[in-house]
Amino acid sequence: MAEKDMLRSEWTRIRRKEQIILPFFCAYGHGKISLLKMLEVSEPFCRIYGGKEIVLADNGYYWLQLALDGSHAWFTVMFDDRGRFLQIYVDVTDGNDTDKDNPSFTDLYLDFVVYDGRLYELDRSELNAALAAAAITPEQYRRAREAGAQVKAFLLENLDSLPVYFTDKLNELIPKLEERNNAPR
Repeated sequence: MAEKDMLRSEWTRIRRKEQIILPFFCAYGHGKISLLKMLEVSEPFCRIYGGKEIVLADNGYYWLQLALDGSHAWFTVMFDDRGRFLQIYVDVTDGNDTDKDNPSFTDLYLDFVVYDGRLYELDRSELNAALAAAAITPEQYRRAREAGAQVKAFLLENLDSLPVYFTDKLNELIPKLEERNNAPR
């Protein structure tokens, strides 16, 4: 199982970035929210959904991450260099650790993507293979499947509203990121 964090320490493609990590509160709970602006990447990061290739990370692109305490979902919302919504990527986790400066999670393989008004489920076969190889316990497998069902239901209920919600969050956080990066050091 991979450990991942809000600073995206594992992602060497990012050469230079600006980032803020802040406390977050909403109707679903509290945790941390982050806005990462990629100033320089070694190469663009692309994926294909619905037969269409999209660039998800490039110079000037934004990634908004949201992790709630007690949740088994980690949201990464991707925007282009003009702040246009691209997709929502949700990792199903073995729990989110938000009680530190750099929140983190253990990835439980199962992922969901919201792109172009559609929901895609990814890596179910990886989850099954991880159980078969004893890379995860039967309890972690059960937790991933239960959390995955909850995430899927939430995303399907909110397919139209989530891109708008996260775009609003992006627009709230960009001035805070710019203010932090323009402050005297």
